[in-house]
Amino acid sequence: MTARKVSFKNNKTSERYTLENKYNTTRYTLLLVIGFTLINIVLLVTNSDRYFLFSAYIPYTVATLGMILCGKYPLEYYGGGSLSDYNFMDQTAFVGFIALAIILVALYVLAYVFSKKLRPGWLIFALVIFILDTLFMFIDAGIQADMIIDYLFHIWVIVSLAIGMSAGCKLKKLPPEEEELAEEAETVTVSADPEE
Repeated sequence: MTARKVSFKNNKTSERYTLENKYNTTRYTLLLVIGFTLINIVLLVTNSDRYFLFSAYIPYTVATLGMILCGKYPLEYYGGGSLSDYNFMDQTAFVGFIALAIILVALYVLAYVFSKKLRPGWLIFALVIFILDTLFMFIDAGIQADMIIDYLFHIWVIVSLAIGMSAGCKLKKLPPEEEELAEEAETVTVSADPEE
């Protein structure tokens, strides 16, 4: 009688890998939102005519409001004339608007940093503030054909954050990786003779 060892690979390892990939992909999506929002604020402050889509709406709008109210756009934007014709806010107010925009972006940074060690609650936080950002975008801008890509991007980020949050919650429910590896290493002895 000969016996052979058959190892049954645990399916939980591949499930863990898939969930970890979803979770990490969501975190990278959040990092893109942070990066492009900061780039857009810098481009706005430098009066560039460029804009990247992967951006949160509220921080950019706060920075835009600061630019408008503090007279940072060229005079043609306001209808011409001279600076003395307008009652603009001072430089301190402009710094305040930009600081507020950066603080709003910092909320996403906090969610990114603290979600690193499998804390899906921080992705829930990011999801909630991005949903609020999207709602404000729809309320402020309304439905416009030229913003369809922005709308699609916001929906994509919301779905991505929801997937990552779900994956993080499922990962938390899985047994620790050491237990999975121990289960995976278990072997079952199967008789080579089918009659025994």
